[in-house]
Amino acid sequence: MIHRFMLGLAAGVLLAAPAIAAESCQQALTDTTAASTTAIIGPKETAKVADLLKQATDLCKGDEKQQAEGQELLRVARMMIGES
Repeated sequence: MIHRFMLGLAAGVLLAAPAIAAESCQQALTDTTAASTTAIIGPKETAKVADLLKQATDLCKGDEKQQAEGQELLRVARMMIGES
């Protein structure tokens, strides 16, 4: 009985994790923009991150598909500045 309870609990945590970890496009944009201002990266990377942020800003104002594209661009920008 304890095993079933633990298995059910583990399954619930795994299913809930993506919903908890989900972040809105606008929040991701805000967080990434803030992180980019303090990141110590080269000038080429800084320019690329700024371009990604500009593109993401427009996409985050769009429909669900565009917001997903914007979030992907923001993930790339965060990787470039050393954030995960």
